[in-house]
Amino acid sequence: MSDDDRRLSDLARGFRQRTLVTAKLAAKLGVKAAGRMAFGAKKDEPTKHDTAAIASAEDLVREMGALKGLVMKVGQIASYMPGAMPPEAQRVLAKLQSESTSLAFPRIDEVITRELGAPARAAFASFDEAPFAAASIGQVHRARHGERDVAVKVQYPGIEELLTSDLRTAGVLMRMSTIGTAMDGGEVAGEVRARLLEECDYQREAESQRLFAELFARYPDAHVPDVIADRSTKRVLTSELVRAKSFHAFADSAPQAAKDRAGEILFRTCFETVFGRCIYNADPHPGNYLFHDDGRVTFLDFGCVRRYDPKMIAAWKRVALSVLDDDRARFGACFGALGMVPDPKRFDWDHQWDVMRYLYRPFMATKSKPFTYTHDYVQESYGVLLFDNPNRMRMAMPAEWVFLNRLQWGLNSILASLEASGGWGEIFRPAVESPEDPA
Repeated sequence: MSDDDRRLSDLARGFRQRTLVTAKLAAKLGVKAAGRMAFGAKKDEPTKHDTAAIASAEDLVREMGALKGLVMKVGQIASYMPGAMPPEAQRVLAKLQSESTSLAFPRIDEVITRELGAPARAAFASFDEAPFAAASIGQVHRARHGERDVAVKVQYPGIEELLTSDLRTAGVLMRMSTIGTAMDGGEVAGEVRARLLEECDYQREAESQRLFAELFARYPDAHVPDVIADRSTKRVLTSELVRAKSFHAFADSAPQAAKDRAGEILFRTCFETVFGRCIYNADPHPGNYLFHDDGRVTFLDFGCVRRYDPKMIAAWKRVALSVLDDDRARFGACFGALGMVPDPKRFDWDHQWDVMRYLYRPFMATKSKPFTYTHDYVQESYGVLLFDNPNRMRMAMPAEWVFLNRLQWGLNSILASLEASGGWGEIFRPAVESPEDPA
């Protein structure tokens, strides 16, 4: 059996088997990660376990990068959550955002031939057989089409069936893990399943990419690559090739003014689009952005896009305004309308008010009194929201909030890595006060 055949065979194995492959490696980081996230670690303080954590992260990249699918997506999320592991180990794990074990070109060319009706060498003027990015669902190759340099994303063969199998097993685990809580594990599992399987439809992604290009046309600092329609299908997506820096390269080298500019455009496009157009890309990991030296941002990967009911967005806005206005009395009624409190009599409303005041601290900032996102702020939020929260077993999770929470936590983590500073409230409040105009 060739290496490629073996790898494709690996892709066909079930979620439980592949999870067991990485369980021992993940355990090396798990307990320590929970401690760091709950209690934090002194800034820049090395620990005797850091070397072992780096080695474990390298092992995880090798294992998860080869296994793809849902296991790898979990690794991607861990790679950008502050406090999940020592910074050096987290940087190693960040390779999962765009680098993983790729499939050899003959397998990829089979997919291109089926989808485009011709092999890569005939469908494109030139085609680089070595991918420059490989992730959980597909890998990306440089090519040339007509007079343009393009990026060709090709879906791994069999990945949709793999994810379906993964999600079936994960759904059972979610239902079991929410027993005794106010969470509806079935509803959460259904939302995760719907969004992740949508990522396997590149035609849908192409439509979303064109839509976001229109929505972001109003922002001079935001860019969405053009879709090349005649070289895009359900399993092949061809886009304009953009040359710019990856997240970590930008964060390490850019002046703070450029990082603040990038942070502002990430923040502005997020909240103005969610609150105004009732839609957003719910996958905010750093590998989905490219950064230009002056702070402009190119947005990539529109496979995980969530549309929201305008009535739900209006209800969220009422909660936001009650917090911004420091109106404790109005807050109770507004928050209860979100569907997160099944039993109001057992709910600690005072603690939830404190939680919201903490989370909205950046949204109170002005240009004269700016707020700087830091890893310490994000790490503290784990305790406020999870470990020290008396409501953690009493709160429900309506389906639309599953990826909204992922979006907000991911955005906070990215802004913290940039140490972005700004008068965020001068963006957030006008967005909250804007009328809903669904895209």
